[in-house]
Amino acid sequence: MANLFEHKDRWLVPNWRSFGKTTILGELDSFQSFREPTSKTDINEYIIDWRLNQTAIHAADLLSAAIVNNKKENKHVYEAANFIISNKDKATLSQISLASLILDKTNDVDLFARFKKVSFDNLPSFMNPEPIRFKIKEAKLMLITFPSNPILYVELSRYYSILGQEQNSIKSMRTALHLAPNNRFVLRCATRLFAHYKTDYNDYLEYIHEILRKSTMTAFDPWLTSAEISIANLQNRSSKFIKRGIELINSNNISPFNFTELASSIGTVELLYGSTKKSREYFKKSLLNPNDNSLAQIEWASSKDNQLNISPTKFEVKMNFEALALDNYHNKEYELALENAAKWFIDMPFSKRPVMFGSNISSIILNDQSKAISFLNAGLISNPNDPQLINNLAYALALNDKSSEAFEQLNKIRNIDEVDEITSICIAATRGLAFFRNNNFEDGRQMYLKAIEHTTVIKNKELNWIAILNYAREEIKIGSIFVDSIMEKVAKIPVDNIDIEIQILRNEVAIGYEKLKQQSI
Repeated sequence: MANLFEHKDRWLVPNWRSFGKTTILGELDSFQSFREPTSKTDINEYIIDWRLNQTAIHAADLLSAAIVNNKKENKHVYEAANFIISNKDKATLSQISLASLILDKTNDVDLFARFKKVSFDNLPSFMNPEPIRFKIKEAKLMLITFPSNPILYVELSRYYSILGQEQNSIKSMRTALHLAPNNRFVLRCATRLFAHYKTDYNDYLEYIHEILRKSTMTAFDPWLTSAEISIANLQNRSSKFIKRGIELINSNNISPFNFTELASSIGTVELLYGSTKKSREYFKKSLLNPNDNSLAQIEWASSKDNQLNISPTKFEVKMNFEALALDNYHNKEYELALENAAKWFIDMPFSKRPVMFGSNISSIILNDQSKAISFLNAGLISNPNDPQLINNLAYALALNDKSSEAFEQLNKIRNIDEVDEITSICIAATRGLAFFRNNNFEDGRQMYLKAIEHTTVIKNKELNWIAILNYAREEIKIGSIFVDSIMEKVAKIPVDNIDIEIQILRNEVAIGYEKLKQQSI
């Protein structure tokens, strides 16, 4: 059976986009009069290289260095920006975005141009690894000339993460942190990366948390204060920066956009561990000028406090695909949710959440296994060894009566003893499904019963009901002698369960059972 998308506690871990896109979104702008310490990179070497080479790549690299070092007013920087705008046909969207920012022509840049073309049906065409490999090669060549450029190392890390190359991604990010330990862009991207790859068997969260706590900027930069609070809570710790974060929000020195994530982070802490009334106050402040991350956070929070219910479409927020997808889901607009999940995934191609979200809607709610398979195959590019994605792909394949392919996927799961309990149960049930669809009913029956027993041991009622319903569907499908006994268990499942996936499975089983009884008359 499938691992379900978990609508569990969500923390405001920073989103991770390219440097150019992050700059255009305004998340690297100065929020008050002081400036962050500059990196050790000297902009002069970029100027010299730009003047010698006169290419869009070298121009964009100069612009990146100028933004990081707060030297956007330099005449050579304007020259490079104008060169890119004059040669748009030879430049990437990211390069054009940087140039437009320098020249104050951001309205000329359509960040949504690529996403307007994204739909679920053409999702696979956006997941071609070759352009990413080319970008890795390009970044490595640039690093030969500029070995101390932290932004290039962050971009390289992101490319590696999209291809699922964890160790290369981590290594590149560690280098960026060494070069620019107080840089907002570097720290926020590193926070997302180490949270993305954290497991019970590594110290990634501890590593990045220590860096955030020691950074001279965390107590002054609301974007970093928010990141520290989120990482602290991911480790089940109390953040020592919450009081400071409240002071920053109330200081009147910081614009609402610059404290939107911080207000939402503190609102989340209050929602889960403190006062609901206070949480609403902070979420309200975060909505003064939200970004896509804080908007998605409130959309999540509304499932715990219905007074926080909002419509993401009422806010002019760029790249708010996650918030829209969650809102569509809550409103039972599943086809729209799927379309926005596809855009969410293309925006964050290394992330597992949009893949789990989209594939669950496809497989369980819409009963479209082909779409689920497409989504999961795309997600496995960045997460090739993830047991949940592999299991869900096997589940969708088995439901499509491709049991041999399902077993091939299940056999790819590594270190099965290290898989968490819930995923282990799901894998056992999926093997049961594959056995049933391969006409090996007795082995299938044993695997399902094993999974059901395990759910009882860990006292997980919802998972127990899902396992029972999946098993009942298969016994009904073959009209076995065990149907009546399993339907007795089905009858004990509450009919008023609010979980849409359980409702759908129960209805499917009920319809199948009625058809079977009619056939026996």
